[in-house]
Amino acid sequence: MTHVAPIHTPSLYLREFVPDDVPQLFQMSLESGIRTWLPDQVYTDEGHATKILHYLAAQYSSQKTPTLVPYVFGVCLRSTDELIGHVGLSPYRSQVEIGFAIEEKHQRHGYATEAVSAMTRWGHSTFDIPVILGIVAGANIGSRRVLENSEFTLTKEEAGTLHTWQGLIRTYILDFSVHKET
Repeated sequence: MTHVAPIHTPSLYLREFVPDDVPQLFQMSLESGIRTWLPDQVYTDEGHATKILHYLAAQYSSQKTPTLVPYVFGVCLRSTDELIGHVGLSPYRSQVEIGFAIEEKHQRHGYATEAVSAMTRWGHSTFDIPVILGIVAGANIGSRRVLENSEFTLTKEEAGTLHTWQGLIRTYILDFSVHKET
């Protein structure tokens, strides 16, 4: 796979990252939600953000599946072309996990649900991924709602550590043999 065409939804499009995204990615990484729920995705400076972006962009042409490498795309508003977050499929213990973040000023508009739903459908159709996991901190009510609104089913709750956060961890599953694409 060399380049992925943008994935369009009613309000958004998901696209490959480009070098011009670095300043916005860096700024988003400093927001309180990222610091709380995804502290391992907080960048020390734009140079650090550049290294991560280059790594993620290199995966688009890797010819590997999300069971082996992450496929993370920028989430952009169709109305303004503004980059407002990211969504991706990444390896997790020989399975695939969905990850996502939306800039705080754009939260509570359904964009995360729209992006997660589009990304899971794309992952299923492109790579024939039968099951996608969603793993979130139990206290992260917003991310829990996104997964639940994206047809994920809660399968497990247990104490643990996630992105250095310790507490109750919830594991959700989207099984395409149960949830047929519409």
